[in-house]
Amino acid sequence: MPKVTNLIEHKVELTQREPVRCKAYPTPYKMQEIVDKEIDDLLEMGVTERSEAPYASPLVQVKKPDNTYRVCVNFKELNKITIFEPEPMMSPDDIFPRLAGSKIYSSFDFCKGYYGIPMQVESKDYTIFVCSRGLMRFKVMPFGMVNSGSTYNRMIRKLLAGSHF
Repeated sequence: MPKVTNLIEHKVELTQREPVRCKAYPTPYKMQEIVDKEIDDLLEMGVTERSEAPYASPLVQVKKPDNTYRVCVNFKELNKITIFEPEPMMSPDDIFPRLAGSKIYSSFDFCKGYYGIPMQVESKDYTIFVCSRGLMRFKVMPFGMVNSGSTYNRMIRKLLAGSHF
């Protein structure tokens, strides 16, 4: 689990106040153990917590290229009513010319990097997902929300502000 930054929080702004509630998708019996382990891991890492708020998005299992599964939240209905933030992403055409002449290069693995960005307290209930154990919500920014990428890019810009690369 990455450390949680204090540079930024993920905020969700909606176009309506009516809570989005979706029923849980049925989990195939053979997948239940995978889902339960993922929920246990998220709780243990401090990424999620139990909740009783009125929002609910369903879980889905997505098969990865290595034939394992990733457990994701389908925020499709919530994303439809979320105000989009058009934060631009830095393109390779912007970055590579700035690296010319550098003597040292480094790369970083931002595995689970979204989990390093805390949710704004008022927005946590929007992240609720429904599963066999009831309702859970994210304490940090989850994958799959329409503005997660924008918030992450904004955080990276703040992190690198003033650096010369």
